[in-house]
Amino acid sequence: MLLEIAEREMAPDITVVELAGTLELGRESQRIETLVDDLVKRGSTRVIFDMKGVEHMDSTGLGMLALASGKLRESGGSLAIVSPGGRVLELLTLTQINTIVKVCPTVEAAAAAL
Repeated sequence: MLLEIAEREMAPDITVVELAGTLELGRESQRIETLVDDLVKRGSTRVIFDMKGVEHMDSTGLGMLALASGKLRESGGSLAIVSPGGRVLELLTLTQINTIVKVCPTVEAAAAAL
């Protein structure tokens, strides 16, 4: 399944990016980098990646998360990831991405963590 990306505002200063499908090497994951650049340009720098629908992620996906976090941090913002469990959460923990990005079980918890 290709990566599906949907964006919505949760609050005036918080954007939720819903990801579903496969986050791996390819054009689809490059769209995340473009989206983060656009969000920063618009001044929306508190971002939640809702990854509840992500079924598979490879090293490119992990790198994209780290890149997004860095870009948002450079612009004075932050990134939180929603991953309630399963293989994606295992990868985030195993690779220690959870030490540079807040990982939360729900969107509400992620918003509170930003």
